[in-house]
Amino acid sequence: MAIGDVPVNYKIRFEKDHASVKTSYDLSVPVGGPALIADFQISVDGTNLISGFIPGQTAFNGAKFHTLSSPDADATVSFALSSNQDWNASDNDVLRGDRAFDDAEFSN
Repeated sequence: MAIGDVPVNYKIRFEKDHASVKTSYDLSVPVGGPALIADFQISVDGTNLISGFIPGQTAFNGAKFHTLSSPDADATVSFALSSNQDWNASDNDVLRGDRAFDDAEFSN
């Protein structure tokens, strides 16, 4: 595998419960490899939930919570992730407003 192809392993989950959205994330790089996590962002309805991310980590996990201002409207959720080896991943989905409970998950 070329250095530029070294991925960051990730599992990101958004869970809507009425107006509350819980986001959980678990990121890691392969042990012994040269890759480090360069940047990570998750957002709910345009609000970035990760502030002050420190680049150069080998693992990063946790949970964040967000309250939707309009729980009956669709809310876009997204993530963007990169490594110091020029590897990038990003995606988005929609938590549907017509559902009290909904979820979205991203992983590799």
